[in-house]
Amino acid sequence: MFAPKKILIPTDFSECDGHCSMFAIKQAVDISKQHGSELVFLHVITEDIYKKPVFFLTEENIEGLKDKMQEFYEEKLDHLIEEYAPGQKDRCSKIVKEGKPYHEILNEAENNVDLIVIATRGLSGIQNVFYGSVTEKVVRHAKCSVLVVRKLLNDKS
Repeated sequence: MFAPKKILIPTDFSECDGHCSMFAIKQAVDISKQHGSELVFLHVITEDIYKKPVFFLTEENIEGLKDKMQEFYEEKLDHLIEEYAPGQKDRCSKIVKEGKPYHEILNEAENNVDLIVIATRGLSGIQNVFYGSVTEKVVRHAKCSVLVVRKLLNDKS
């Protein structure tokens, strides 16, 4: 029987029609409860956020913005852990990175991760048509098992 010791949960905090990312978190927490697995919550701040028109900001302001974003997403991960895994806080960790989401997910998976639990789709929208989804890239390139979670439309949880 497959019993993961360490589960990576990449999240973009999406709550689309099927609560995409949130439903994947629920599934990962359930698996963790069954096997006593460590949970690693990961959020990646995309690099392109800093390519927006920020010509009016100094380098110092941009660094301050990055620090505030880091702090904001760490707090959001704290709230997810509190909401979805309150009885497992001692087995939870959180990571906020900056970069390309699929690349950072795969890099983090190299740290003895046995299972990645990821949603079928998140916030990336139409760009997936042109570039391929983060989930697809993770599934294709991960060296560990990947559980792709889809919430069914008739599921009320």
